[in-house]
Amino acid sequence: MEKISNVTFGKDSWSQASLPIRQGGLGLRSAADLSLPYFLSLFFACQGLINRLLPSFTLPHGEVINATDTWFTLNDSSPRQKETQSAWDGLACRDSLAALLDTSSPWNHCRLLTAKKSHTAAWSEAFPIASIGNLVSPDELQITIALRIGASNRIFSKARNAAVGSLLTGWGFTTFPALRMRAASPDIQP
Repeated sequence: MEKISNVTFGKDSWSQASLPIRQGGLGLRSAADLSLPYFLSLFFACQGLINRLLPSFTLPHGEVINATDTWFTLNDSSPRQKETQSAWDGLACRDSLAALLDTSSPWNHCRLLTAKKSHTAAWSEAFPIASIGNLVSPDELQITIALRIGASNRIFSKARNAAVGSLLTGWGFTTFPALRMRAASPDIQP
């Protein structure tokens, strides 16, 4: 993903990117993160059916006990609806997001809370159609990904400096090497 997006993912950035889009991530779910919720929900969903079809069959509970122990080392609670994968996965994602919010700086905390809002992911659901003006360039996509997950990349740094520079120039400031006011009239001094 780092090669495709030209964004360097740190540990926290990757943790956020692997969250679902509705929880502030990019939806880049890993099989390792999903395997435990899948296994546990499948076991609990099939347990009653197996007991009805094969009443004398005893289920091998060793793997389930190990999986449940693993679950509780990673998460605080189990879902009420144990038969659905989304319930298990929702708890795991909630705990991952809570861990990110607890360890982040105030800037990252605000960015994470903002990324959770439903309207902030609208760009990821838009069809890229050039004729109506919502085709995103590769540079804009890289900047969007970097901003959403709190990572940095070369293009983001250049674009941020250029955007700030053009904004300040438009307001009557010179940009580099020092940000000073331009003498637009005799009473405004640098």
